[in-house]
Amino acid sequence: MDIRIRGLTKSFGASPAIHGVDLDIRSGELLGLLGPSGSGKTTLLRMIAGLEIPNDGRIFFGDEDASFKTVQERRVGFVFQSYALFRHMSVADNISYGLRVRPGAQRPTTAEIAKRVSDLLEMMQLGGFGSRYPAQLSGGQRQRVALARALAVEPRVLLLDEPFGALDAQVRKDLRRWLREIHDRTGHTTIFVTHDQDEALELSDRVAILSKGRIEQIGSPQDVYHAPQTPFVFGFIGESNRLDVSVEYGRIKLSGVDLGAAAQAVGDGAAWLFFRPQDARLTDASQAPLRGALRAIHRTGAVTRATVLLEPGGALIDLDAPADIALQAGQQTGVHLGRYTIFPAGELAGVRARAA
Repeated sequence: MDIRIRGLTKSFGASPAIHGVDLDIRSGELLGLLGPSGSGKTTLLRMIAGLEIPNDGRIFFGDEDASFKTVQERRVGFVFQSYALFRHMSVADNISYGLRVRPGAQRPTTAEIAKRVSDLLEMMQLGGFGSRYPAQLSGGQRQRVALARALAVEPRVLLLDEPFGALDAQVRKDLRRWLREIHDRTGHTTIFVTHDQDEALELSDRVAILSKGRIEQIGSPQDVYHAPQTPFVFGFIGESNRLDVSVEYGRIKLSGVDLGAAAQAVGDGAAWLFFRPQDARLTDASQAPLRGALRAIHRTGAVTRATVLLEPGGALIDLDAPADIALQAGQQTGVHLGRYTIFPAGELAGVRARAA
């Protein structure tokens, strides 16, 4: 089931939450909605579900205008962060609830419901857990029950709102892998909201990144990480450094010092230069236009990270350093930028540049 969203707008009182969003979701894909708190991602998901009514715009499920249809009419499955399981019901009864409350003509037989529940328990790796109650399960198991309940009604679209937000890091990692396997097996069109970048990049076929109610960029995890189109996306996805620079006659300068790079596609004036820690390296201070003093060296697993106070400019940057190099805080060093992106300050357009 493909979904088309056109000009979707939503406000709560005087506070706009979604601004004229257009979005195409492909049938069978797993789309992540990623953004900081208040970016509008949960509001967008709830409008797709039918839990919020848009002020303007349209939502199409296939060729059907679903903009004002109920959740039941849209046939969506919804999984919440809080599980939302019925505590007084067994696991089996929780899973079968959506089938048992259907009108008589649409309700499967008791045997069909039992078979559906049994199949889902096996799919969710919960065989033998049907008679237990939510309080007798771990957080990860409760979330699997919530997903089984959403799938039991054979939804056209599966929606997940921060599905792993209440779980610890290792359980989240295990469930991410498991959810991807379930999605590939069932083929549902799936949309999930998260603020966890690793989660979005690992799980999604495509990621839509939201900021202040607008989609900043949508693309594959590789695209949004390696080719961010706006300053917000570069700063939000992964680790990054930002330098306030200027472009003068097509050259990039930091506090008047030429960095040895051209930026023909960016006009003269104030600009932002972004780069990731792994895209810069330490070098001889006498041979680099960008130099500074080492402020700190810290090791995280296999990665050695150096913090450098740049001179001139006074900006602090982080970059990866070889684990076997002898480094001391306070020593002078040069910094070579291999790959970075420069944006006109305050604008959205960007261009990839490399050091000359």
